[in-house]
Amino acid sequence: MPNRFHLKSVLRKMTMSTATFIPLSLVILLCTSDVTSEKQPVVRTPLGEVSGYYMQTRGGRQISAFTAIPFAIPPLGDLRFKAPVPVAPWQGILNATNVSPVCVQKNPYVRQKDIVGQEDCLYLNIYTPKTNNDISEENNVLPVMLFLHGGGWMCGDATTEMYGPQYLLDRDVILVTTNYRLGPLGFLSTQDEHCPGNNGLKDQQEALRFIQKTIESFGGDKNSVTIFGESAGGASVHYHMISDTSAGLFHKGISESGTALVPWAEAPPGEALRNAFRLAKFLECPQSPSEKMIECLRTKDSYDIINTEFKFYEWDYEPMTPFKAVVEPDLPGAFLTRSPRKIPDVPAVPWMTGLTKDEGCLKSVWITANSSRYQEFTAGFDTIGPVTFYYDNSPFAEEITKKIRAKYLKENDEQATQRGILDLYTDSYFAYPAVEAIELVLSYTKNPIYLYELAYRATNSFSQIFGDPEGNYGVCHADDLMHLFPIGFMDKPVSPEDLKMSETIVTLFTNFANSGNPNKPIGLPMKWEPVTSARNMEYLEIESQSTMKENLAARSRYWGTLPLWHSLRNSRFMDEL
Repeated sequence: MPNRFHLKSVLRKMTMSTATFIPLSLVILLCTSDVTSEKQPVVRTPLGEVSGYYMQTRGGRQISAFTAIPFAIPPLGDLRFKAPVPVAPWQGILNATNVSPVCVQKNPYVRQKDIVGQEDCLYLNIYTPKTNNDISEENNVLPVMLFLHGGGWMCGDATTEMYGPQYLLDRDVILVTTNYRLGPLGFLSTQDEHCPGNNGLKDQQEALRFIQKTIESFGGDKNSVTIFGESAGGASVHYHMISDTSAGLFHKGISESGTALVPWAEAPPGEALRNAFRLAKFLECPQSPSEKMIECLRTKDSYDIINTEFKFYEWDYEPMTPFKAVVEPDLPGAFLTRSPRKIPDVPAVPWMTGLTKDEGCLKSVWITANSSRYQEFTAGFDTIGPVTFYYDNSPFAEEITKKIRAKYLKENDEQATQRGILDLYTDSYFAYPAVEAIELVLSYTKNPIYLYELAYRATNSFSQIFGDPEGNYGVCHADDLMHLFPIGFMDKPVSPEDLKMSETIVTLFTNFANSGNPNKPIGLPMKWEPVTSARNMEYLEIESQSTMKENLAARSRYWGTLPLWHSLRNSRFMDEL
């Protein structure tokens, strides 16, 4: 039976994307996974039979893996820029031992030069602790965790090499990871029926529907589905929490370092249509009527479409995400028909959300670790600031720039300014949007909300790929991922303290997936209390000795004093939403 889990193909994939680095230990694990054995696990689902292979977890547990399962018809030709169409039942046994192809993308965070991936990319992976052929046992179903990858809705994938099950499946849960369309292929919107938008989020939604149809066959509980994600994946989770058409498809949510209110994921009024016009112009398509625009764009090569993203940048790789989530026309199947800042009409679910201590290194390291880029940024801040911090559409942009400069950029003190740039990105990109989102959710739910800040600095850090392999920038954006998954590029030896922290975080997350409470069923030395009010903002500081604290992201509240387009105090802008 042909498969791609061998050394040659893994090494080939390493060269495809500078975002994926694979340690020898993981290569060996993939190479020795039992994908050719006649004793492969086979599952009978309502859509057809699926054959997978066996893997081992970090703790030595044997698990079943089913990879590259199609959950939607390939979004090609006339299906480009449309909502996903569910996959039809198949004949014979589906070979689920392949590597899921990544969606078309180009990674701006690592300055990737080449476009990689393919449009036929709507596949997911299912990992279950159950290993016998009779996997489904009605009296012993397991909670399900669907992971939504980050990458600014521009890059990322769900491959085993990046987000494998080796850590989480030492616990009794089922892990599902999924691809979804990216960039303009996933988030273009003409704001009408010809391309309402949010197709990448609708892909995630279709994966949730696929789980509802099939997960019992893998031993999962379709009535206990937790969606969790980091960065754009965390924002995606929050969007599903407020989407009418996602209601009932999941039962708990975990948003790591991202909510629906982050400025890089929420399109301001008018932006989506302007960017659709620009995309059409770049590709020599008519800008109106929208039907003709979309017909023309469907004839263009997918790589050419993705390559236009870099024509939207005004300085360096800014603004980071030209194509975002949008409020759609109220049409059948709409994902989002109201501003995420308004109270949703769907039942609330238990929510866990939090931050890393120094989120902003995602962007700041590229600036402060490069002297010429640092000089450009500080000297040109009056022009760059409104673009990179998403307030160039505000009539008060000049006023905002002056206030930000006074707060974060200290003249004649380079060390303080460099730290200020890190704090500036932390507060504006992640921390204050989290505060806003938590306050909003608290206003309409009695379900528990658990807040955290990861303050533990591990041996490895994502700052290694965000611009400086050696510098210490604190607990960087995405540093929580290495505790949940065997992230490929982490090449420094893991310390005993790192391993202990990973086990703790895995327990907290899987506890929440099991019970909606991170404290049970597996007890931990500390007790994590839910937040009681927007004033207190109680949170768990995750450290070597974790403790409860108050006033999560207090410094970032400064952003609430600025006249941004989405400020709840600025009714003129809110009325447009």
